[in-house]
Amino acid sequence: MTTKRISVDLEESLYSRFKARVEYVETSMKDVLTNLISQWVGTWGSNTISHTLAAGEDLRSIANQHYGDPELYLAIAYFNDIAFPVLVQPGPQIQVPEPGTSPSGLVPSTTIPRGMPKNTASADIDAALRRRFKARAAFEGTTMTAWLYDFVTEWTGDWPTKTMSYTVKTGDTLSAIAFRFYNDATKYRVIAHFNGLRDVAMIHAGQQLIIPDPVTLGQLPAGEPPYIFGIHDRGGEHLMAEKGKKGWVIITEKILRNPHDHSGKDYTDLENEGYGVIVRLNHDYHPGGTIPWQDDTGQNYQDFAVRCGNFVQNSPGCHIWIIGNEPNHPNEWPRDEHDQAQMITPEMYADCFKHCYADIHQRQGHEQDQVVVGAAAPWPDKAKYPGNPLGDWVQYLEDILKLLGNKCDGIALHTYTHGSDKKLIRSLATMDPPFDHRNKHFRAYRDFMKAIPASLRGLPVYITETDQDEAWAHSNTGWVQAAYAEIDKWNQEPTHQKIRCLLLYRWEIHASDKWHFSDIPEVQDDFRAALDHDYRWWK
Repeated sequence: MTTKRISVDLEESLYSRFKARVEYVETSMKDVLTNLISQWVGTWGSNTISHTLAAGEDLRSIANQHYGDPELYLAIAYFNDIAFPVLVQPGPQIQVPEPGTSPSGLVPSTTIPRGMPKNTASADIDAALRRRFKARAAFEGTTMTAWLYDFVTEWTGDWPTKTMSYTVKTGDTLSAIAFRFYNDATKYRVIAHFNGLRDVAMIHAGQQLIIPDPVTLGQLPAGEPPYIFGIHDRGGEHLMAEKGKKGWVIITEKILRNPHDHSGKDYTDLENEGYGVIVRLNHDYHPGGTIPWQDDTGQNYQDFAVRCGNFVQNSPGCHIWIIGNEPNHPNEWPRDEHDQAQMITPEMYADCFKHCYADIHQRQGHEQDQVVVGAAAPWPDKAKYPGNPLGDWVQYLEDILKLLGNKCDGIALHTYTHGSDKKLIRSLATMDPPFDHRNKHFRAYRDFMKAIPASLRGLPVYITETDQDEAWAHSNTGWVQAAYAEIDKWNQEPTHQKIRCLLLYRWEIHASDKWHFSDIPEVQDDFRAALDHDYRWWK
C-alpha cells in the first residue's frame, strides 16, 4: 500500500493529551487519524466520470460544467494529484469526483488558535484516502489541516477525566510507575507524553508527574459486570448464569412525583448474584408521561426530583439510575385532563434531569451513583422545535447532551431493526428523505454515538432496549447473535466510546406489549449461542 504523510500543528497541551491518549487506548496515531478521516470522507469520490481536457478548457471550466461553480476546481485538482492546476494542458483524461453534486456545507466545529507554541502530529496514511480527503476538504471550501485539527480536538475531548499527582521516588522508573497506576509497565509512554518528557530515563526523585486516568483508582466497579449481555426485566437472568456470564438486568419503575413518598425497592438479590442492575425511573407510563407535566412554577419537576431521590435512598442493590424514557416519543409525553399532550423539548427534559441529578447525588451513600440520560427513540419525528424543525431524533439527543454539559454520568440508547432478518443488524440502509442520512435499522445506534459531544465521550453508554421492532419471531434466526457480535465489533475499535451492555427487550409478558420472549425458546436459544462468546466491554 502506498502511503503519504499528513500532519497538523497542535498547541502543546492538546498535542501532549492526544499522544498520551493514543498510547492509553493502545492504538497508533496512524490508526486514529485513518479511522477519523475514513468516517468523514465516507464514500465521497467513489462516483466519478472521466473528462478529457480539450483545447480552451481548464479545471475551472470543468468545475463549472460539472458542479456549477468554477471555484471548486481544486477538488478536481487534488483528486487527480495535479500539483499545478493552472498549468494543466489539453489532452489528459481527468476524473471528476461526485459530478452534479454541491458542497454539503460542512465546516469544522473548532478553530485553530493563533500565536500559541505548537508541536506537529503526523502520520503516514493510505495515499488514496489522503487524496480523497484533500479533495473533499477543498470541495467543502476547507482544508485538510482545518479538519485534522477538528478531528484531533473532538477525539481527544476532555480526556483525561481524572488525574493524580505522583512524586517520583528514588529508584523509580517510568515503567514501574506505569505498572503501579495501570497494572501495565508498557504504558510508560502514556505518562511520558502527558508530561512532555522527551527522555523517559530522565526522571529524578522529587519530580512531580501527573498520571492521566489511573486505572488503579477505577477498577471494574462493584455491581458492574464486564460482559455486554443483558435482558430487560427480571426473570431471564438464569440464561446468563447457565453460561457463567452474568451480565445486566434493567428494571423499570413507576414512581410518580409525591415528594412525601419514601418507598423504594430492593435489588440486592440481583446485585449479590453478580448482575449489573440498572433501574429506570419513570414518572408514569402512558398517558401520565415519563416525566411530569411542566407547570409554570417548575414545581412538578422539583417534586419528581425529590421523589427520585427518596426512591434511590430506599432502594439498595442499584447505583445506576436512568431518568425517564424516550422523551421524544409522543407516547411518553404527559397529557392533561383533556388528553392534550405536552411535548417534551430538550430544554424541558434537561431541566427535569438536572433537578433529579442534583437530588440523587446529594443523598448520603449515593454521591458516586450514575444518573443516566434516558434514551431517545430512534425514528419518530414528532418532537419538532426551533432549531430542529424536522424532528430529527439524533439531534434531539445531541441537544439534550449539550444542554446538560457535564451534569450527567452516562447515556442510555435504544436501537432496533425493522424485521427479524439478521442481515439487518449490519444493514447500511437509510431512512427515506429527509432522513436519508440516518440509519434505518440496528446501526441507528451509531448515529447516536456520533452525536455524543466530545466532552462526554468518556461516559458509559448503555443500550437498554433492542428488538426486531415486530414481535419476536418463533425461530432462531441468529439475530441475537449478530446483534451482540456487532456491539462487540464496535467496542473492539480502540477509538470508540465503549458500550457497556445490549439488553434484549423484553422478558416479562405484558398485555399491551408484544415483544416478550420468556415464552419463545427459539429466541432464548439464540441468546444462549451469543453467550458462548466472550463479549466484554471491560478487558
